[in-house]
Amino acid sequence: MKKIIYLSLLAGVLFVQMSCSKMDPEKEPLEEYTEDYIFDPNDPAGTLAIQFLNNVYTHLPDGFNRIGNDMLDVATDDAIPSRDNTSIDVLRSGRLSSVVSNPDGVWNEQYLAIRKANIFLSKIDVVPLTDEVKNNWKADARFLRAMFYFELVKRYGGVPLIGDTVYKVADKVEPKRNSFEECVNYIVSECDAVKSTARPDPVSLTDWGRVSKGVVLTLKAKVLNYAASELYNGGNIALSDGNPANDALQGYPNFDAGRWQKAALAAKDVMDLGIYSLESGNNLFIQRRNNEVIFSYLRPTNRDIPLLNGPIGFNTANTKGQGLTSPTQDLVDAFPMISGKPITDVSYNKDNPYASRDPRLDKAILYNGLKWLNRGVETFEGGLDKPNTTNLVQTKTGYYTRKFMAHFTTSAEYSLQHLNFNIFRYADVMLMYAEALNEFNIVPPAEVYQILKDIRKRAGLQLANAYGVPATMNKTEARNFIRNERRIELCLEEQRYWDVRRWKIAEQEFNKDLQGMRITKTGATTFGYQRFVAGKIVFNSPRMYMYPIPNSEVLKNKNMVQNSGW
Repeated sequence: MKKIIYLSLLAGVLFVQMSCSKMDPEKEPLEEYTEDYIFDPNDPAGTLAIQFLNNVYTHLPDGFNRIGNDMLDVATDDAIPSRDNTSIDVLRSGRLSSVVSNPDGVWNEQYLAIRKANIFLSKIDVVPLTDEVKNNWKADARFLRAMFYFELVKRYGGVPLIGDTVYKVADKVEPKRNSFEECVNYIVSECDAVKSTARPDPVSLTDWGRVSKGVVLTLKAKVLNYAASELYNGGNIALSDGNPANDALQGYPNFDAGRWQKAALAAKDVMDLGIYSLESGNNLFIQRRNNEVIFSYLRPTNRDIPLLNGPIGFNTANTKGQGLTSPTQDLVDAFPMISGKPITDVSYNKDNPYASRDPRLDKAILYNGLKWLNRGVETFEGGLDKPNTTNLVQTKTGYYTRKFMAHFTTSAEYSLQHLNFNIFRYADVMLMYAEALNEFNIVPPAEVYQILKDIRKRAGLQLANAYGVPATMNKTEARNFIRNERRIELCLEEQRYWDVRRWKIAEQEFNKDLQGMRITKTGATTFGYQRFVAGKIVFNSPRMYMYPIPNSEVLKNKNMVQNSGW
């Protein structure tokens, strides 16, 4: 009987031959089971097979403070890590290289996950399941495999496509990288192949968190949205380095507006399901199941996010935050007034900067004076949440993160939350559709305006000014409006890090001083506000648009071509 120790596909797979008696599932961990034990022809319920599939699900993006307890968004202009010299500084300070450990490098993990999916697909037919269940589970595995490839492609460009192959230890594994186009086509084809065998929407309560048709269609829309974006659609950074071997690996060599049309149609397919809608109130992030969530990484009830990111000035075990994430003034400025107009409008009061703002600001950012755990947040100099004590981790910008947290305004402590990481949600699909329509057409069509109004209406902006959406915009104006709307609607959700790259504007947006707000108490209830440089972000263009292939992979595989600039 085989015992399998799973390693990276490209690092090799070790098979240990051994004889053993059938294992006790109550005593042996799942990873110690043999394939023959897991995929049992005498198990009509597929008890261990579904556990194996559940393990494949664990390789999905899990978000939040996943990089050394920092959010990925602190490697953007939206936030700064409150601690010094953390692992994510490699990304935000331009120190990444092919030999430096990449805190967001997923090469080994994703190929391990792809291998697990392939094992599942190669073995599941022996389990005597009903056709419906077997088709659903196969659709799960194929979708997850496609999702793992997407996670690789958005970081590295074209990568080796393994297909259904399950390599053995004696196999010489030196695959070539497939082109970017081949990878995109493969992911799209996998989505098309399983959309009819995935679970129909809405999924049952017992299947919540598993793959459905809507989930499959959303991945297709996301991949096509990326493929149509400037970094890949004719803006391929490899075209200028004089190395023809790279040209097709990091994007298309030419621009094709039709790619935006394909992206629009794919997003519209999700919308036309009629299953998803914008969720009202604050249920989006704290209610495990709601109308807007399409696909999430499921987590147990927890209070870790407020304890990691909440203000530091509370003193009990269930209230004292670590304040690890400091949102920037740059992000705060991106939120408009309640009228929907930008803060450059005359209604903005620099001496009372948080008054009459977009309600999403209060739901995303903890700022000075905002009520939290039965008192006002004190981020003024010397305040409870910014005491300026030596060697104390505290906000570097005058702000803490509130997004994803429950209604703790008048709570005595942080309670346990149903907090999952949303991989896909409907507002993202709507904004992808608006973006693709705008980019494909000469002038933005009516649907673009309506989507922007719908999202801002849900946010609580004023109707009187059409929620701040201009009556007419040219293509460039609409592009900028949509991009800012993505920034504020999806802030801290691991979207901007990739959006700015695919738009190919990172050399401007991620290469600058980042602002904070220094607040001083001038009276019993009055404060002075002064902007200051709180930190800096560095982006080495053009090479940082894509990660370097791990040097270990290049050294051991003569067919592995490194990305441009590395």
